[in-house]
Amino acid sequence: MFDTPGIAEAMQSYVLETAPVLALRLDANQRVTAANAQARQILRSGAVGRPLAEQIVDFTHSFELSALINQGSTAVHRLTLSTASGMPETLCFRFFPLPDGTLALGSLDLKEQQQLRDEVLGLNRELNDLSRLLHQANAELRELNQVKNRFIGMAAHDLRKPVGVIMTYSEFVLDEAGDRLDDEQRGFLRTSLAAAVGMKRLIDNFLDVSVIESGQLRVERSRTDVGQIVEGVLPLVRLLAARKKIELHTEAGDDNRPLLVDVAKLQQVLGNLLGNAIEHSKPGQRVWLTAHRDDAELVFSVRDQGPGIAPEDQTKLFAPFARAGTRKTAGERSVGLGLAIARLVVAAHGGRLWVESVPGLGSTFFVSLPIAPGGDHA
Repeated sequence: MFDTPGIAEAMQSYVLETAPVLALRLDANQRVTAANAQARQILRSGAVGRPLAEQIVDFTHSFELSALINQGSTAVHRLTLSTASGMPETLCFRFFPLPDGTLALGSLDLKEQQQLRDEVLGLNRELNDLSRLLHQANAELRELNQVKNRFIGMAAHDLRKPVGVIMTYSEFVLDEAGDRLDDEQRGFLRTSLAAAVGMKRLIDNFLDVSVIESGQLRVERSRTDVGQIVEGVLPLVRLLAARKKIELHTEAGDDNRPLLVDVAKLQQVLGNLLGNAIEHSKPGQRVWLTAHRDDAELVFSVRDQGPGIAPEDQTKLFAPFARAGTRKTAGERSVGLGLAIARLVVAAHGGRLWVESVPGLGSTFFVSLPIAPGGDHA
């Protein structure tokens, strides 16, 4: 069948130049003296001239190439070679005796290749199944998160009114009838009012979280000035400062140039920063709220004389539910949402919120807001 003139030469040329078969010629010392194109491509550089045994990965440490060659051309041997890619590759070899050495022919183990393909297909099907389950779980989590946000929003909204009533009537009694009460009774009222103020902050935080996570955070800008912003935020924190005997100072200057901001949200941010500063301060210490602006930005800063914040805590301070290592001086509780919400509100204004702090020397939080060329806050 293959005795037609030229067939032998064609087959030899195919094996040497094209066929996916390793053809190696070995001398009497089993050193590779010649290799076909496929072998040169697969094996490491310098394969020719080296003993074949040095290029075989021996997992059993009992390998003897001479014994395999002596078994003749009918025996098939699975040998693992070190390849140029760095990954070992297993081939089926046969050894054919030559007058001056040996011809080694190696081919891929088709059975092993099919087994690997089957395993890859099986793993791919499992991966697809897991991917579908993951998409389904993510969809369910998104739905549960929406339900959670609606519940938190409704619950917080329903709680805000009665807490507001408690605050209003507590302030009214203190203002109108405080002189007819003894010190203990006034203390009870101040404690109730402070607790209501803290509860209102917590409710506002939960409402903000539900709004932000639902993607409905809106900045409603209106014209105001620095003085109005500062004066509007102080009543929210004066009671807390007075209760802890903290001196509250403001340095806003007399800058009456108009700003275009969401007044309520900006006051909420500053109120949160001031509240945190007071809660981390000891009686007799001071807290400062300052504001200044140049041609490019308006900067508010809130500085305290508290314990400061360690560098490793500063990096995670603005993440939701994060808490710094320092404790509040009166044991006040927090869920760790205020700063995360504050950063999002400031970002919605196109601004930045950051902290500078040295442990033992207090902390300063900065709110930077860009100013439009016309003078209004952008």
